[in-house]
Amino acid sequence: MESWSDRWSEACDVLGSVGQPRILHARVEELSKASGVGSSEIRFFFVLLAAYPLGLVWRGLPTANVKHLFSVVVGLWCLQFIVGYEWVHIVIPSVLSYLILLIAGPKSRWLVSVFALVYLAGGHIYRMYTDYLGWTLDWTMMMMVVVQKIGSFAWNYYDGAANPTPSESQRSFSIQQLPSLLEYLGFILFPVTIAIGPTFEYSDFKRFADGDAFSPPPYSSGLLRLVQSLVFFAFHNFVMSKYPTFDTLTNKEFLAAGPLLVRYARIWYTLFGYRFKYYFGWRIAQGAVIMSGLGFNGYDKETNRAKWDRVDAIDVLKYETAGSLRDAAGYWNKTTNVWLRRYWYDRLPQSVNLYVTYLVSAFWHGFYLGYYLFFMTVAIATMVARHMRRALREKFYGTGTGAISMLYQLLAFLLTNLTVNYFIISFVVLAGGLRFAA
Repeated sequence: MESWSDRWSEACDVLGSVGQPRILHARVEELSKASGVGSSEIRFFFVLLAAYPLGLVWRGLPTANVKHLFSVVVGLWCLQFIVGYEWVHIVIPSVLSYLILLIAGPKSRWLVSVFALVYLAGGHIYRMYTDYLGWTLDWTMMMMVVVQKIGSFAWNYYDGAANPTPSESQRSFSIQQLPSLLEYLGFILFPVTIAIGPTFEYSDFKRFADGDAFSPPPYSSGLLRLVQSLVFFAFHNFVMSKYPTFDTLTNKEFLAAGPLLVRYARIWYTLFGYRFKYYFGWRIAQGAVIMSGLGFNGYDKETNRAKWDRVDAIDVLKYETAGSLRDAAGYWNKTTNVWLRRYWYDRLPQSVNLYVTYLVSAFWHGFYLGYYLFFMTVAIATMVARHMRRALREKFYGTGTGAISMLYQLLAFLLTNLTVNYFIISFVVLAGGLRFAA
């Protein structure tokens, strides 16, 4: 006689195969065995590549409703392909958030934002319980982007329908009336960014979907980002083959071998290569958004060349050469920083907004101690750096000597680089004991 758990497993298998050709999964499994890469990672990579033609198709569809229907159907298919039946954990909080706004109105923006974040937190806790320090690909990765979309949508609705004194920026992203459920889900499940993001404002999505905004041909700009992302991916794999980050940072014998500068150079090199995993993801996603037209951001006034940075999550060069923690934070995962700033930092009392925002960022990432060590120490370091910058910057720049100013910039860069690489160790190894060992 079958147990309840056996029946549940069978039901999950059935849900996980709906609309998914068996031959497609069979080919993925064959490729996984041949390459040694997990099947879920291969499916994820395929969806990232498929986002390029999907973006072109979405861009060419005739009406807004057709685009929204396409987004919902194809977005769900992509989720099903990556994480199977777990897509229900994306749909449930999305629909419930919409119902809260429909019933309670735009003033429920805090309730909606916190509800979406708490739902994600439940997934993080479950994953820690079932796969501690593991890297299993599950629905929480996609939900992290959806949480940003739900929260920004709720606040935009409040700014357009209930906020008595919205700022000019808030007014530009505002929503005066709650859209239909189809239009809302088309925004949430947009297949071009459903796998890895990045997020974007609903008002931008609506203008391009409705045909109120257009883009020039995106092909060369989109494919350029694809090539860049593959170069980033190759460099990341090269560094990891020599100095795998987790093993390097947690191997006490390896860390203790050689002079101090040599040991630091190893740590710096492995962390530098580790970051290129994120550069790959953000750049390949940006290229897909460009293909859909949503990445178009007008024309440069001086060169009259098209700008494609409306949805841009990373500025690699500026981040790697940042001269302050504030600048480094601003260039890293820019779309998430915009979400944190617009819908948390700017909405909270000034006395606590910095620390609460960093706490929300840690909460959004998960519950490993390393996240909280990283974000709270960065919050403190940012406050210290802010005061130091005010006290020292004018003294160096006020000398009128170019050499002194260059020396200040060099020291600021080195100090920022050392600080970021030290703090980021806890973000990488996650567990508190391993972080202190490193």
